Amino acid sequence: MFKKIEKESFYYGSTVVLMTTKDVQSKADNITVISSTWTLDKTIVVGLGLDNKGFLNLKVGSEATFNVANGNIWEKIERVAKTTGNSEIPTYKRKAGYKYCSDKFSLGGFTKIRGEEVQTVRIKECPIQIETIITDIAIRDSFAIIESKIKGILVDEQILYDDSHIDVNKWDPLIYKFREYISANQSLGTNFRFQEFKK
Repeated sequence: MFKKIEKESFYYGSTVVLMTTKDVQSKADNITVISSTWTLDKTIVVGLGLDNKGFLNLKVGSEATFNVANGNIWEKIERVAKTTGNSEIPTYKRKAGYKYCSDKFSLGGFTKIRGEEVQTVRIKECPIQIETIITDIAIRDSFAIIESKIKGILVDEQILYDDSHIDVNKWDPLIYKFREYISANQSLGTNFRFQEFKK
């Protein structure tokens, strides 16, 4: 038996990715925690809110690095989850408890690594780093769908099987499952926006 339910927003989650962008004026690096991504061939598609600092950076810049998180850094990610790099915090985010943070790298304890194919930095703590150039931005009501072309993929040698394959037994991706952090289907903790039932 199935029951129809109503939700204001239905977010079932995916792999956690830390998107890094650069403010073209100040040159400041920003981290945006996302999990609304998918890849096909050499394209990454991502959904971002229009008030998001990452989106504001991409509107005037053309590069982003997608750092795929491992399960062992979920607490670092949660430290920056309730922050925004946008100093003009929209009312709905302010009501949800978001605070402005000019340096999410320090707050989360993340280490910057210079980009190889793009100007955006990589995050050392993430074992997979995907450097991209933005190719299309489609604006919807309150979010944007952004396409980007992969320019470079950098992988920690510790999770490689050979020069072009990842050993999935050594890779432990961090997943949002209805905003609960899980790794290999083991609960690690919940995001501050978690709304589902859990014993």
